[in-house]
Amino acid sequence: MSVGRFLPITLVVVGVFCFLALAVIVVAKIHRRRAADRSRYLLSAYRNELIAIASDEDEDGEAQAVLYAVPTPIWERLRSSVIAFLPKVRGTAAEDLSELLRSRGEIDRAIKMLTSRSGVRRARGAYLLGLVRDRDHVELLIPLLADRDLDVRLIAAHSLGEIGATSAANGILQAIRTTRGRMGLPAWVAVEALLGMGVEIAPVIEAGLTSRDAAVRNVCAQVAGHGTIFSAAPQLSILLATATEGEVRASAAMALGRVGGANEAGALARHTDSSEVAELRRTCAIALGDLGRQESLDTLVILLGDDDRRLAQLAADSLIQFGESGIARLKAIAVDETPSARAARGAIDLAKLRGQIRADTGDS
Repeated sequence: MSVGRFLPITLVVVGVFCFLALAVIVVAKIHRRRAADRSRYLLSAYRNELIAIASDEDEDGEAQAVLYAVPTPIWERLRSSVIAFLPKVRGTAAEDLSELLRSRGEIDRAIKMLTSRSGVRRARGAYLLGLVRDRDHVELLIPLLADRDLDVRLIAAHSLGEIGATSAANGILQAIRTTRGRMGLPAWVAVEALLGMGVEIAPVIEAGLTSRDAAVRNVCAQVAGHGTIFSAAPQLSILLATATEGEVRASAAMALGRVGGANEAGALARHTDSSEVAELRRTCAIALGDLGRQESLDTLVILLGDDDRRLAQLAADSLIQFGESGIARLKAIAVDETPSARAARGAIDLAKLRGQIRADTGDS
């Protein structure tokens, strides 16, 4: 009897609470919508000035004067719009927006955030300092590469790359390593940051190619290739020949395709041998096409008949990259029904679709 008596009361109480929760949600949504509408209304008066600065069309400084005089309550709403423009601009526009943020005390606040107990605040501070690209902040950001919070380390690395801080290159490489179970920087983050520092970091990258840490060697190989650090070619050849990690050898091979010479063409050719693993052979075939040395033509022609048909296709594609000399070899082979001929014809047909070879030619 007691259960039956209290059940209706319980249902009523639960219903009331559900209604109140729903009412709170509805009121909160209405409040947010009104706040957003009010922000848009207040900021619309400054939109033209902000666009004028961001597009570098504020020749008389009138737009700057307007934004510098924005009342503090409105600036609190305008700040995010100013910051959102910074990643999209360079030159004078970036300098003007950065100076606007500095005048409002945003840079000083960002610097203070770097020592906050909150990882979110440390990350925000590091992000803003990267956007303004001021080299005076480099020494403040480098310690964050060892921050306990991975997100902070990621943003610090990105910001240092945005600034182009060559003095941080060693710190980036150190941050790649996994230490005491703490995951290091992902390779793509480190590569992007290091590439932003230019060829001045070549000595650091070359030294990193000899690191005991495979992750560091892999990143340095990628940077050497994408950053066209030609002086790293000899060390990349050694890495290709001696590394035990497949990913490192592949990165070294791809880099040699961009920065190698005649000697490196020979090294890449040797590693297309059937004694090597399939992935490395394929990578070296691609790299030979990127390198474009005429002495590699014979190696690629031989690979057209390889039992690994994917390798044969890549070799044929690489021959296309040689231009007339490679295409002539393919056309000479594509005359029968051998595996080599089929690979050659496939590459020629694909090249026609890409516009690399005139589609109206009678050769096939």
